[in-house]
Amino acid sequence: MSMAAATHTSSVFGWMPIVALLFAAITIYRWNRRNKVVNVDRLHQMDTELESLKLRLLLVSTDAVPAQPILRTIGFVESMSAIEAASDADYRIAERDALLELARKALAKGANAIVGLRKTNAHYDQSGSQWRISRVAYSGTAVVVSTFQS
Repeated sequence: MSMAAATHTSSVFGWMPIVALLFAAITIYRWNRRNKVVNVDRLHQMDTELESLKLRLLLVSTDAVPAQPILRTIGFVESMSAIEAASDADYRIAERDALLELARKALAKGANAIVGLRKTNAHYDQSGSQWRISRVAYSGTAVVVSTFQS
């Protein structure tokens, strides 16, 4: 009889794996939800800063600004996102991060426009993972254009 008592398990231990899985699922769900809120807030903050920079800096993909002559060419500027994106939300943040950095560099050099604006994506497979990681790069030519409208 003492042998049977030693091998008999409580029903509590039978439920432990289920409780552990449920706890893990709730934790992952809450973390994912919090992460989405943080990303939305960060995107909003970056968009606000970008709109403020666009008031001082004109961004065009063409080689010249229509109806505004280029007074001085400052030179080539480029930036790459500091963020490695593995999801769509991360990619949007990386995109804005690279564009903000490019705008800051051009303004620091005294430009009021960037012509020939180009976006490039660099993709690579993360070692030991099934995920593809992306980085965003922007480049263009920093210039000073006439601010009067003719």
